[in-house]
Amino acid sequence: MIEFVFKEHFRLALHAALLFAVGLFASYPVVKYRVRWLAAVPLALLRFVLRMIGPSPTLARMAGVTWAFNSVVMFVYMASGFHPLLPKVLGVWMGLNIGTVIGMAPDYEELRTVRRPADGQWAPPPGLARVCALLVPVLELPCFFYAVAMGMSMGQQVQSGALPYLSALAVRGQAYAALLVPILLVSAVAEVTAIRGSGP
Repeated sequence: MIEFVFKEHFRLALHAALLFAVGLFASYPVVKYRVRWLAAVPLALLRFVLRMIGPSPTLARMAGVTWAFNSVVMFVYMASGFHPLLPKVLGVWMGLNIGTVIGMAPDYEELRTVRRPADGQWAPPPGLARVCALLVPVLELPCFFYAVAMGMSMGQQVQSGALPYLSALAVRGQAYAALLVPILLVSAVAEVTAIRGSGP
């Protein structure tokens, strides 16, 4: 299973990384010229996540919501492989969304408020927060790249007739659950630690 995901999909994961970079680059004019209709979906998703987290959540709740959201979204990207083109489009779209959220979220007071720990909860020291902040992209981005890569290879198999869609998805779903979902859990814990440690 490790070989199937990380070895067989390595080149396609690099392809997915390039597509993500294209989307990230394309977000620059969206942010610069404040093209709000293109920012509507990613900002709405961010608001949804923040509502699920709540105003003064526990670390476990923050990590759980982050983990669930990322796991579902990346699975959807992978499962979009009815055709190899669809995961590619979503790879660009993800880069566009990330760049747009980073650039435009500060325009909105409710989106730039760091969720503080509830009274009496542990607050991570700044040093640990910095380490965790570096760890998040190292863990989370490769999960995204490999999820998109598996979607692309699935689309190739489905379109060529080598495997029906549900059979191809079942193979990848098992690998996704066994390998990428646990990594996303570690990434979510690191992410909320970094967020909490950087708060006022």
